[in-house]
Amino acid sequence: MSIGKLISFEGIEGVGKSTTISSIRKYLEDNGITVYCTREPGGTKYGESLRNILLNNKSNISPEAELLLLFSMRNQHIEEIIKPKLDQGNWVLCDRFIDASIAYQGFGKKIDLKKIKLLIDNFTDNVVPDITLFFDLPYNLAKQRFPKNKKKDRFENLEDSFFEDVYKGYIYQLNENKSRIKCIDSDCSKKEVCDQIKFILENKFKDFLL
Repeated sequence: MSIGKLISFEGIEGVGKSTTISSIRKYLEDNGITVYCTREPGGTKYGESLRNILLNNKSNISPEAELLLLFSMRNQHIEEIIKPKLDQGNWVLCDRFIDASIAYQGFGKKIDLKKIKLLIDNFTDNVVPDITLFFDLPYNLAKQRFPKNKKKDRFENLEDSFFEDVYKGYIYQLNENKSRIKCIDSDCSKKEVCDQIKFILENKFKDFLL
């Protein structure tokens, strides 16, 4: 039986996921845990090539085509990276996973949630995070953290209303999956965010972290 754990990190742009993942990786490694960090879109050579297409401002992709590309990428990610790493006992830290599809393509792009859930049920091989950390920060606050001189990608160029809907999508899932998805107050310092996560992980994985 696998002793690996899958921890996903979710939230809209600007909430600080990427920098926090690096700190949590070090925290887990200091506890003797082997950690593998990955991301979606991406995670594999195939996934990273699709990521470049999905984020390219010149790409003209319909919402449904975008959704199918993401699940093609996700299926490869699961089979090539996530499942083997979990089987080896690694703790996999994934920057976005299945919940992002509900938030971005469902609430943001207005695709019927039944269609997305059908893809989740059939193309993820029942791989579900052991715990999901949702970085809670409304878009009006998150966008203030955007780098001023950074060139925006295809998603970042979307209207504010899109990200407000994505945020609503995450709140919807938080309320639907309270046992798996844990809310992280992200309107605070990086240390305070990390302390919240450590507290949650220590309670969830007592046999490994205490």
